[in-house]
Amino acid sequence: MLKLLDKIKEFFYWEVYNRLKGNNQKVVCGVVIYKDKILAQTAQRNAVIHTDDTQYIVPGGKVEQGETLNAALHREFKEETNLNIDVIKKLGAIRNNKYKLYWFACRPTDASMLKVMEPNKQKELKWVDLNDSSINWTPKNYEALMRYKAEIEKIQRTPLEAE
Repeated sequence: MLKLLDKIKEFFYWEVYNRLKGNNQKVVCGVVIYKDKILAQTAQRNAVIHTDDTQYIVPGGKVEQGETLNAALHREFKEETNLNIDVIKKLGAIRNNKYKLYWFACRPTDASMLKVMEPNKQKELKWVDLNDSSINWTPKNYEALMRYKAEIEKIQRTPLEAE
């Protein structure tokens, strides 16, 4: 009974209260899989991250008014990485403060097109191993990557003919 009450409270908080306050912003996050690596980009510094260490995130961003999740994902990737992508699978959604983050697994259509498009926001884009413990992911990105790790690794084991 307690779990049911918690679910009801969570629903009202996220789906009613936050919408009324305008705090239910949708965000897309793309785990780009290329061979046995995923794409990491340096996180933009903000007031929440109080560290001098370089932290990494997966590419993505806010969904604009009237935009579909798929369109937002493609737009954000082109804006941030210059990549065109194929969306493989929706991994899930996670609520984070005033955001609802939609996570997707993707593949680049041409990995050679990768380049930093917003040098004032991000300094580096690099292909990393999901299991590389030296990569300093932001806490929320790390949590999500670990949540979807099995699905990401399954996609990594399914090579494309072009690779």
